[in-house]
Amino acid sequence: MASPVRPNALVTGGSRGIGAATSLRLAAAGFRVAVNYHLNRAAADDVVAKIEADGGSAIAVQGDVRDADQAAALIEQAAPDGRLDALVCNAAVGSFVPTPLGSLSWPDFHAKVADELAGVYTLSQRALALMADQRHGSIVFVSSTVADGPPAPGMAAHGTAKAALNTFGQFLACEAGPMGVRVNLVAPGFVHTEASADMPEALQRRLADRAPLRRVAEVDDVARAIAMLIGDDAGFVTGAVLPVDGGSTVARM
Repeated sequence: MASPVRPNALVTGGSRGIGAATSLRLAAAGFRVAVNYHLNRAAADDVVAKIEADGGSAIAVQGDVRDADQAAALIEQAAPDGRLDALVCNAAVGSFVPTPLGSLSWPDFHAKVADELAGVYTLSQRALALMADQRHGSIVFVSSTVADGPPAPGMAAHGTAKAALNTFGQFLACEAGPMGVRVNLVAPGFVHTEASADMPEALQRRLADRAPLRRVAEVDDVARAIAMLIGDDAGFVTGAVLPVDGGSTVARM
């Protein structure tokens, strides 16, 4: 008896943090996962090894998602049979240093916003072309609650970039819906990752105390939300921006 064909998924920035947790979640749900990385091949190989040890299927795929040719190649590698069922745009692109607007140069501001959109633009176009042909598919962008307003000084470039991503995702949802393709966004607040490990414990505690659920997010909290939006249980959900912040956004305390 032939083995069932696994659905294909591409997770950008899939080798670390939220991306790694999402890759593991989707593999456990039966997807063949293309784990994208930019520079750290070892981290991607580690995620692939964990997936395969659990009986799943995955490959590591290198590429800078901002580059149109490399993004197109990622889609081809993730969909070797011409079918792509899920795209998760999670890669953190470009560098970002919190800077007040009065000190922020236009090139730095422009680069942050442009990189954010470049990191999803070609991927979305290429994925939508495949998904439209098969009349099925799900795209999830990883945004941030900072798109809703300033959580701290110096976040204008990051917040504007994520607000632009939210708007792009909702326009794409409207165009993709008639093709049978759903597009949603998750918007985490502060997430405990390797990148945030050096944040002072006192500040993390204050962030946790502001959340009604009284803790900060772990990467798997976001990964579960992404997997939910991709899955059939969210089959009538598109154009949504789902906060994954323990209630911090609604509390505003």
